[in-house]
Amino acid sequence: MRNDGSVAYVRHLDGLNEVVDIMRNSKENDRNSSLESSSCEIDSDSSWYGTSSMEEAMDLMRYGWEEGRLKLKKAIGKIAIDELVGKRCTVDQIPDYTGDEVDIYRFLSGDPENMVEYHLEDSKYGKQANMLVNCSLSSSVSPERIIKRGAAIYSAIEALRAEGYALGLTMVESSKPERHSKKHKIYGVEYHIPIIEPGNYLDIDTASFCLAHPSFLRRAMFAVNETEKDKIRKVAGFYSGGGYGVPSKIFSKIPPNSFVINKGEGIDLKGASECQKFAQSIADRALKALGVEVCDNRNINRLSLRCLGFTKHDTMDLNSKGRI
Repeated sequence: MRNDGSVAYVRHLDGLNEVVDIMRNSKENDRNSSLESSSCEIDSDSSWYGTSSMEEAMDLMRYGWEEGRLKLKKAIGKIAIDELVGKRCTVDQIPDYTGDEVDIYRFLSGDPENMVEYHLEDSKYGKQANMLVNCSLSSSVSPERIIKRGAAIYSAIEALRAEGYALGLTMVESSKPERHSKKHKIYGVEYHIPIIEPGNYLDIDTASFCLAHPSFLRRAMFAVNETEKDKIRKVAGFYSGGGYGVPSKIFSKIPPNSFVINKGEGIDLKGASECQKFAQSIADRALKALGVEVCDNRNINRLSLRCLGFTKHDTMDLNSKGRI
C-alpha cells in the first residue's frame, strides 16, 4: 500500500490451463462487457499479434509453436550456453582449533576454535529457485525483439538445468494506467501465471510460446485483462483509448529464492554479444537465488590447494610467482 492508500491489484492464476479456458471464453466475456476488447480481433496480417485469431493462439499454446521452436533454436544457437554457468562452487567455512585463517571475532572473544577451515563443495543438486518473467511490453515492440529476449532467457534456463539446478518459471504481467487519479484506490494491476515448478522440465514448445510469442501478451494476457469487472478495467486502463495500460515493473514482493526479469530487460538486444551478456546476467541472478556462491578461478585454485594439504604460506608464495 502506498502512502495515499492506493494498492496494486494482484491476481494469481492456477496456470496455463486456466489461461486457455479464459481465451476460449473471451468472446462471451466481450459480449458481457460494456467496454471494447482487443484480444479477439481478427488480424489477417497478424504481424503485431503474431496470430490471425484467438483460436490460432489457443492452438499454439496447447499444441506447440513449430515455427517458433525453429526460431528459438536458431537464436539460441548464437549463444554459448556452456559458458553461462561454468565452474561454480560453495565455500563452507568451518571453525576449528587449526585452519587456513584466523577468525578475528572468535579470537577476540576468547573462543578456542578461532581458526577457519575452508572446504569447497559442489552442492548444486537439490537447490531450487523460481524465475519471474515480466511479459509486459510496449505496443511498439516487434516480434523479432520478443524472440531474441525469449531465446536468451531460455538459454539460461537450459544451461542451469544441464548443470543440475532446478529452476521454475512464472510469467507475470504488470501494468499501470497512463494517468492515475488519487480518487482511485488501484495504482497498478498484476497477474502471475505459474508455467513450471522447480524441478520439472520446461519443454521448448511451452517456452517458445510463453517467452517469445507476441500472442502470449497480446491475446492470452489481454483476454485475462478483459475478465475483470468494468470498474477495474476502467481504473487499470484496459482498452482505454485502444491500449491496456503502461508496462510497469513488478509490484509484488519477490518471494525467497526467486528473481525477476523485469519489464524492458532484454528488449533491445543487438547482436550475439548482447544476447550472450543478457543470458549471462540471468544465469548469475539465478545462481544467486539458488544460494550458489560464485568463486573466480583464482579463489578456486587457492582453496583447492589448501584442501590438498598446502599451507596458506604455500599458496601465497605460488600466487606471488604468478602460478595461480
